[in-house]
Amino acid sequence: MAKKSDQILMLPAIVGSLFAVIIGSLVLFFALPSLGRQAEYGSALSPVAGAILFILLGLTGALGAAIAAESRKAERGLVILDILLSLFGLAALAFSNELAACASIVMVVAASLALQQSKRGSALLLFAGLAGFPLSQAAMTFLPYGWKIWSISGVLFVFCGILSIAKKGFIRLPLLNSNRRESLLCGYLLYPLLSLLLIFLSVAALVHVPVETSSDMRGSVISETKECDCMNDCPKYTNANASMQSQSCSDEQLKAEIISPGDVRTFPHDEAVCFEAKACKMGQIRYLWHSDLDGVIGREERFNRSDLSIGWHNITLTITDSTNASSSDSIELGISGCSVCGNVSPRPRYYPVDTSCQDIWPNATARCQEFEVCNPDLDYIVADAVNCCDGTPVPGSACAYACANSGGDKKRCRGLYIIRAFGPEATYMQGYALFKACCSGYPECTRTCGLSLAGTCSFRDGFNENVSRLSCRPDEWGVSAWRSDTNMSENSAVLGMFPTHATVNILRTGICIDYAAALTTMLRKAGYNKTEAMSTASTGYDLPLLGSHPGHAYNLVLLPGDAMYHLADTTGNGEGINLLGVPHYFYFTGCFLGQPVKVRVFDWWVDYCNKTASTSYNDAGEFETPKKTNICGCPDLN
Repeated sequence: MAKKSDQILMLPAIVGSLFAVIIGSLVLFFALPSLGRQAEYGSALSPVAGAILFILLGLTGALGAAIAAESRKAERGLVILDILLSLFGLAALAFSNELAACASIVMVVAASLALQQSKRGSALLLFAGLAGFPLSQAAMTFLPYGWKIWSISGVLFVFCGILSIAKKGFIRLPLLNSNRRESLLCGYLLYPLLSLLLIFLSVAALVHVPVETSSDMRGSVISETKECDCMNDCPKYTNANASMQSQSCSDEQLKAEIISPGDVRTFPHDEAVCFEAKACKMGQIRYLWHSDLDGVIGREERFNRSDLSIGWHNITLTITDSTNASSSDSIELGISGCSVCGNVSPRPRYYPVDTSCQDIWPNATARCQEFEVCNPDLDYIVADAVNCCDGTPVPGSACAYACANSGGDKKRCRGLYIIRAFGPEATYMQGYALFKACCSGYPECTRTCGLSLAGTCSFRDGFNENVSRLSCRPDEWGVSAWRSDTNMSENSAVLGMFPTHATVNILRTGICIDYAAALTTMLRKAGYNKTEAMSTASTGYDLPLLGSHPGHAYNLVLLPGDAMYHLADTTGNGEGINLLGVPHYFYFTGCFLGQPVKVRVFDWWVDYCNKTASTSYNDAGEFETPKKTNICGCPDLN
């Protein structure tokens, strides 16, 4: 027969069980499309598997409480419920090939039944409370520290497990060991209050354990980088760093090298372009320079041309020696109209030939400030991409990824490098600017952190000093809110696109629209034409428990060699690009239990294929978004 006192002692465990079941059910509902896709998201367990384990551990904790309270009916009912849920979970997860999750369920059920048979309720409570932390971390991958979701249930289960073990010693506690009624009443009031305080402090301590900040993330990215080891996978073409490759020349080896101009350089139509070759072999050499637009353009080792056609040229140098052995090298060269970027001094080395932009912030049109393709201060990113794809060692995994997936195509390699460098490599931008969402009162701030934060510059810790000096004028928007490159207090941290140089070089962070604009700008500067690299947006999406979000910005990219466009999403240093379909996730920052957290937003929440807007845009204007049948990964259509 259950004792009233034992039942009262187990009430916290019942609360913990209910919390676990509710959280698990919510995750199960919202994350159902993740079933069987754990490998795609780089985890051992899918969120669906985690939700099933959440519910199962919640019921396990309740079973431990029932045993400790000597409630036979509740014990029998929970055993049956545990077995039914585990059988259902095993069937669903085994069918979806989630073997790690199946093993976890078997482990939990085996431990539960073994401890239930021996009537060790306290041990079962401790097992449920502690096992939930590693399982939550493995499964709740939409948060960087999913184990914290288990903090409430875990603390309550562990607390009740300890209570169950120590309950016989309660009568020895001060006030409870007295025969006076007043003392007993004080004890019955004091110890529950102390218990509640202990539970609250334990949960608060777990929730506020220091986690990775934006600055920590940047440090880890830098410390873990290493030289690209893919130089043998990419063609060793010459660029601005040509002297490094020239050192490998041998008098015995016939090897063509284009010394000048550098790869993917752009020149105005009226400017003489210097062409210079290196043969890497002594003796009589014949030179042949060929453009896919203008045909043969030269036969000398070094010459100038100022009459090339406007557009992108594929320039091929072929050298032939006296034995008729030959070697080739190639670059891409842009020739633009004289007005393109004509008001910028010095003119950038890299810019698109099909843009109407002539200037940069603060004198350019709004569109040419949002996509600063003419800004020379952004050239270094394209130079990094060129170096990577020409075989020069470049730090970081982005270069290795680009080399491995480019098939020797330099333009494709540059595009993949830039996408990965803005995405998971976090080379040029880091984190998510929650402070901008707060200033403009957007849902990721107001719905997760509190309505009172609207119109404030909250959550700027972990970013650079420039971010810390921004002001907030919520009625402003976009480039008009950026007034100074030197006095940050003149700039308002609102939504909308800032000038690209401000986002990338000064703040080094942003929200979705900033990441999308930066990526579009850099791809355009790296040789992608106006229909090959565009920004676009969703018409809105729903986040679990937060409701409708007004929209999300990302990119459309047509890579060389592909028949269909790819959606690219680098927001918050998300996945960037999935070459087999739509991006699996991006990151934004919201609040969880009062703390700013990096939240992984999965592809099924965004619904890229069905919610992408009908228009896309870049520095050259607006364009009709490609049809779904032309976008890689859209279901039931490709």
